[in-house]
Amino acid sequence: MIRPVFLWVFLGVFANIAMPAHSSDNALSHASAFLARATFGPSMEEIETLAASGDYSQWLDNQFSLPQSSHYQWIRANLPGIGWMTATDVVQTAWRDAWWDIAVNGDDQLRQRVAFALSEIFVVSLFGPLINKPDGLTVYYDTLASNAFGNFRDLLGAVSRSPMMGAYLSYLGNAKANPVTGSRPDENYARELMQLFSIGLYQLNPDGSRKTDAGGNPVPTYTQADIQEMARVFTGWTDDDGGFFPDEGHITHHARITPMVPVEDYHDTGEKQLSRVLGVNVPAGLTAQQELDFVLDRLFQHPNIGPFIGRQLIQRLVTSNPSPAYISRVAAAFDDNGSGIRGDMKAVIRAVLLDPEALSGRQGNAISFGKVREPLLFITHLWRAFHAANGLHKRGWNDEYEYRSFNFQYVRSFLQQNAPLEALTVFNWFTPDDGPSELVNDGLVAPEMTILGIEGLHHLMMSLVHQTYTYEVHNMTASLDVSQELALLQAGSHEQLLERLNVLLMAGSMSGEMKQLLLDYLNNHSSTAPDTLVRNLISLVVTSSEYAVQR
Repeated sequence: MIRPVFLWVFLGVFANIAMPAHSSDNALSHASAFLARATFGPSMEEIETLAASGDYSQWLDNQFSLPQSSHYQWIRANLPGIGWMTATDVVQTAWRDAWWDIAVNGDDQLRQRVAFALSEIFVVSLFGPLINKPDGLTVYYDTLASNAFGNFRDLLGAVSRSPMMGAYLSYLGNAKANPVTGSRPDENYARELMQLFSIGLYQLNPDGSRKTDAGGNPVPTYTQADIQEMARVFTGWTDDDGGFFPDEGHITHHARITPMVPVEDYHDTGEKQLSRVLGVNVPAGLTAQQELDFVLDRLFQHPNIGPFIGRQLIQRLVTSNPSPAYISRVAAAFDDNGSGIRGDMKAVIRAVLLDPEALSGRQGNAISFGKVREPLLFITHLWRAFHAANGLHKRGWNDEYEYRSFNFQYVRSFLQQNAPLEALTVFNWFTPDDGPSELVNDGLVAPEMTILGIEGLHHLMMSLVHQTYTYEVHNMTASLDVSQELALLQAGSHEQLLERLNVLLMAGSMSGEMKQLLLDYLNNHSSTAPDTLVRNLISLVVTSSEYAVQR
């Protein structure tokens, strides 16, 4: 194995955004860039097919029509008869195996890629009260995927009734105030529903900029008093297991995967003073379900949701620093899909991925366009690009289950981002306005850079390409097919080989300087075994700071 020749200071990752792409921006490069945003990473065959048609809108239509891959059904198929409540470690491993298999091999790439983005907005995590509930987490992720192409209002409702969200943000078994004991409703979900899942902290203009008062100060969307009133709304909900409080009775697999149910005796039916947030107060006398619908309906109509959620979807899929005009166009699609429907996720996804700034941003704004790849997306891109083949692995206390998987487990020593739904807090691994101070001071953000331990990631990526140290320690199986690249190398077609990697991995954005360095490397190491040299070359690309920025 080699050490990367591009050991640039990692803050140079975003500095390199300013470097112009010297390769021609042809149909293949454009298709590759689009697919890198809309999937977990394209193969050359997918790039060539899309480039030949040139119809990105039809590609979206095709993806919208595909059936959903279910992680829960994947586990049921590969762990037949599993004891969901007694074999949580086995199920947790299978959930990771299912995610990697579907991310790399699943046909419904767009749905799954959007679900991953949504999982970083509507955060629940294995860490905390869900530590032994991998079955519920699996169904929660599938719920995000099933609502990815639906309506945002339905997504809000599904998240709000999820027992995983209820347990994670502690409103499962949340009772109305008791004046005798002095207890008050838990405020967790009331706060995060507004702050993170719908309207944000400050009133926004359609372009995502903050509204200000006469003194130039941002205008808050809610106060602590509003949180306390909203907390009263989320009382009376519990899992479908027969008892109200979490410690009553035995929590079942059914309860973990089934939407929460209301228990009216514990619901606060009084009027809630929420006119500041909702425009009207919540009237007295509503049932728990009626009140939930009333509040979610009015939050859904709040003018903040389009720019607030739209900006985050742009950041997760396309670029960390979208222009106000880009945000405004996506917000407009959220407000009206063209047929008078608000919250149509298909229309929002179209607006995000087909916006002129998305399709030509790196030509129009080379300084700020692009996003740093997340660690998980480094790996899915690599494995999809080179058709990684998984292998048979045994699971269970007595190895009673056997199925094909990549066995990508327990690499937290290399990555902070080890698997979906494993962020340390409800704020995800990073927040939309995160970034190194050097960038933030210049008005730019790079959220993913706050979690990247680049040396560990470089080590992992080279191990994955060469199938060496990391494989030996963790017994992974992800054999890369580099036969096409090897054939070009052995034919002496160095320029064609570099251009293939440029299109496949970097969507044609490789700088002339980088290309020359790689060409020199090939010419200076002609005595190296061909397979090793090809893998060295791929390693140099995926550990470079230019590759680290998806453009």
